[in-house]
Amino acid sequence: MGEARGIGVSNELDCIMNSYKKILLNGFEGECMEAISVDKLKAFLKWPDCARDWKLLRRVSSHGTYTYQVKADLGLGESEYFIKVFRKQERFEVAWKKMKSIRGLKKPWRYPLQMLGYLFDPIPVKVGFEKGKALLEQGIPTALPVAYLYQKGLISAWGFIITEKIPNIIAENLAEYLKQRKNELGSGEYIREKRALILELAKLFGKLMTLDFFLPDLRVSNILVERLPEGKFKLWVIDVVEAIPHKPREDKMLYHLIANPYYAQLFTGTDKIRFLKWYLGFSGRAESWSIICCRVNPLLQAWWKKWHKKYGQQNPKPH
Repeated sequence: MGEARGIGVSNELDCIMNSYKKILLNGFEGECMEAISVDKLKAFLKWPDCARDWKLLRRVSSHGTYTYQVKADLGLGESEYFIKVFRKQERFEVAWKKMKSIRGLKKPWRYPLQMLGYLFDPIPVKVGFEKGKALLEQGIPTALPVAYLYQKGLISAWGFIITEKIPNIIAENLAEYLKQRKNELGSGEYIREKRALILELAKLFGKLMTLDFFLPDLRVSNILVERLPEGKFKLWVIDVVEAIPHKPREDKMLYHLIANPYYAQLFTGTDKIRFLKWYLGFSGRAESWSIICCRVNPLLQAWWKKWHKKYGQQNPKPH
């Protein structure tokens, strides 16, 4: 975007350069980039008829979200966008069904507490919009926030967040990129490229840990890879609508990022140690790596034990 928005070229300086304005549309309130045409946005968001022409990428009923990819002119020329639609009521419906199921009754207190929490949760589309801008202002690549709109309500709240499509991405996420490259490259070349990506991942995580909020859904499936010239890479963070203001323990964040058994075959024990050492090196605490490893390793083992029955048939045991 920037100078070439019509063809979807984006960079992290856009958020700093752009100004935003408050908007009200048909009972919805929100914010959008100054350059966006409110009239075009209003015509575009004629829900639910408009969604018939959108490409549905993902539905997560437990989160009440629908993610679409569209091409439209909102005042910046025709561009590609991602739209995430959030319906709060759907989260209540899912929790209610779980509570009534045989599985749910094993923890009958859990789902009423969840539903009580949902009443006071911040609107995710507003959170994603604000935290997306915050990431870009800190030089952390993410999709450029274009607009958000939401309608308030304890149970009936719902809304949209629109972001520009990230350019030059050739795989669904970091994990899928590694799978793809493992089939394309020789063993030595693949290992070198994977190490370069782990190094970039460590740098990215170091930056994220300096923020005054964190992303609980941060994992390799929510990180995209852009290949740059001379064997370099740029990693993009996506799905920031769940950002929360307080941080968990550092070791829990680290193991959550690298421990998913579904992708265990992609990261050896040596890969994980390198990631931890590089991350601590960038944060000026290289001497602490053995302590962090001792904290993270039991969590890795516990995570694997919990999920081994589910993923053990399709993935080898982690190194």
